[in-house]
Amino acid sequence: MTKIAMVGLGGAMGAMCRFLVYEGYINTVKNTSLPLGTITVNVLGCFIIGLLSGIADTRQIFTPEVRLLIFTGFLGGFTTFSTFGFELFLYMRNGQIGLAVLNGLIQLSAGLIFVWAGFELSKAF
Repeated sequence: MTKIAMVGLGGAMGAMCRFLVYEGYINTVKNTSLPLGTITVNVLGCFIIGLLSGIADTRQIFTPEVRLLIFTGFLGGFTTFSTFGFELFLYMRNGQIGLAVLNGLIQLSAGLIFVWAGFELSKAF
């Protein structure tokens, strides 16, 4: 039961943070063709998981419960792959193939780069 509670608590916190980031973009950046809120949470989530996994690999500082809270719960709730997929679908359905490809390339390449960057940065700790 503790494991389920840790995932649920982390997921709720991650989802609330994702909402705040997304709303921040909606309220400050108008008329953008790309979903900057989704891109931001996915890239930031990739950086955080790279950084924390690198720290976890070298220092063994996360208990199994904390790993569930952060990695599975928080980051699972914070990042939004289903939204990413849906936004790509909408672009394609609307005939905006170029934006679909651009969005996909940005998120996939930036995601990989930021996981790597976070992991490399973890070596400094």
